[in-house]
Amino acid sequence: MLIPPRPVVLAAMAVRRRLHRLIDAPIPAELTLYELTNGVAATQVVAAFAELGLADALADGPLRAEDLATRLGADSTAVLRLARAAAAFDLCTVDRRGRVALRRHGRVLRSDHPMSMRDWAMFMGLRSTTAAWAGLAGSVRTGEGAFRRELGKPIWEWFADHPDAARTFDAAMLRSTELNVGSIVAALSCPPHATVCDVGGGVGALLAGVLDAHPDVTGILVDSASVLAEAAGYLDARGLSGRVTPVAADMFVQIPARTDLYLLKDVLHDWDDGRCALILRNIAAAMPVGSRVVLVEQLQHPTRADAIAPTADLQMLTQTDGGRQRSLGELHELLRAAGLTPTGHAHATMHALVEATR
Repeated sequence: MLIPPRPVVLAAMAVRRRLHRLIDAPIPAELTLYELTNGVAATQVVAAFAELGLADALADGPLRAEDLATRLGADSTAVLRLARAAAAFDLCTVDRRGRVALRRHGRVLRSDHPMSMRDWAMFMGLRSTTAAWAGLAGSVRTGEGAFRRELGKPIWEWFADHPDAARTFDAAMLRSTELNVGSIVAALSCPPHATVCDVGGGVGALLAGVLDAHPDVTGILVDSASVLAEAAGYLDARGLSGRVTPVAADMFVQIPARTDLYLLKDVLHDWDDGRCALILRNIAAAMPVGSRVVLVEQLQHPTRADAIAPTADLQMLTQTDGGRQRSLGELHELLRAAGLTPTGHAHATMHALVEATR
């Protein structure tokens, strides 16, 4: 299933917001605000639905809450209570006999759904994620990230000490890329017989999408040695291991790859301007003359809010040390400061592809 083009998505979301305003008009503002403050409950209901595997258990059809609980190894009364709340968020229905059945949104939490959001839902429900979000007001006061303040250390160090949470995070990031890779690859200009370097590309989901779309292209995947060890299995399962060269490197120290095209997807938004500058200088130092770098990022216009980027921007404020969504102009400034020349940009569904050359 393909995600619709970005203009269609944004237009549909804008229409939905207007309809919500129209529907909410006769409702007292305090009741609408009460519903908004229950957003934390919605996140946790969806996350619990995903973590416990309710959607997978209901894949073959409705089940009574007692039978569902037996299948999940859970408490039957609590399962019914969760299902009733999930029904309010349109994940499922509960009929008069206590049978629970999936609805459209709930089906997307199945682990085998082609557009599954299960991993993402579980990440957003992590105690670390929600604790950092709970520190948003403090971050607005200080301008500093909430994660370190609320959990005692930066997100990457915290994940190193909590491997189960790290696996949930990694799975969510992989799924996020897989859901968006089609529109990104469609917007990417890739020269014939090129070698494409994916910097900080994790297990290589974006690179795999590029190689699938361009059979004459080969790839280089730059990441830490531990990530590349996981990437080997992923790329082998995709039948692409013979076309990808893994390169273990620290992007803050050196990018040991001279190639035609460099990709950075959702890398710069994790870091402050100083760290972004260092990454881009290292890429510029590696780039042959005439090669290109493409930043794949969600753009945040300085004064205009859309339905996607502002929330992602606050995700970066709460979860990272200095990370944020940037405008096209801000990305161009970073590129120029690294000695690179911006040459244009294109739009995928959720991201922009911002290009520069050396």
